[in-house]
Amino acid sequence: AIGGAYAAGIGGGYIGNGTNITISGGTVTATGGAYAAGIGGGHYRDGNNITISGGTVTATGGEYAAGIGGGRYGKGTDITISGGTVTATGGDKGAGIGSGQNNSASNITVSGGTVTATGGEYAAGIGGGYFGDATNITISTTSVYATGGQGARNIGAGYLGRGSNITLPGDSNDDDNNDDDNTGNGGGNNGGNDDDNTGDNTGNGGGNDDDNTGNTGGNDDDNTGNNGGNTTPDEDEDEDADLPKTGDEFNVVLWAALAMLSMVCMTVIARKRSEA
Repeated sequence: AIGGAYAAGIGGGYIGNGTNITISGGTVTATGGAYAAGIGGGHYRDGNNITISGGTVTATGGEYAAGIGGGRYGKGTDITISGGTVTATGGDKGAGIGSGQNNSASNITVSGGTVTATGGEYAAGIGGGYFGDATNITISTTSVYATGGQGARNIGAGYLGRGSNITLPGDSNDDDNNDDDNTGNGGGNNGGNDDDNTGDNTGNGGGNDDDNTGNTGGNDDDNTGNNGGNTTPDEDEDEDADLPKTGDEFNVVLWAALAMLSMVCMTVIARKRSEA
């Protein structure tokens, strides 16, 4: 199914919501028209109450729209996937599964099947589009492969959005996808520890970010957060290395010898005067 101008592949037409959509089997391929979701809302409109329980489903959003969910400026809400093989790709700035540009995603549940979701630039794989918030996202299966665009969460908020109540397998609802300080920048599921939950482009290069700076590789043992390698000072480093230089040892010995010679000369002269 291919959407016409500003219409979803399956769902809403131009300025039309895509709601109460159920797919339980078969092979389904849906591509949204300009600014419309593959499955969900048309231009400016939402995609909600979308249920996939089986089949092979491929959904591709138009520019600024979600693969499954909202069209451009549209929300993606109440989306449930419990089975099947689902591949969802957002258009530029649209989430793979969730909202289109400049709107929010909520109540997304993936409990089964195999799901691959790829967000457009600045958009989450599953969650918010560009500038989009994300809340109440629950992933309870490990067969989910989500990739966010630049600056966005893999699962959670889009770039500059806010994420909350996001639960992944084995989580206690306190994973790094929750944007506890409301920055919504970067981060996501990639490597590195985001211990302060800022998500500011941590998660990329190696090393532990023990001081929460989020800068590149190596252990940041001296809390600078800069460049790779361990930055722990060498314990064998010369402690006097930074002292000012006042002359070498040779000059000191020379001045001492001259002083002694001068004293000897003065002593000899004094004796000669006293004998005279």
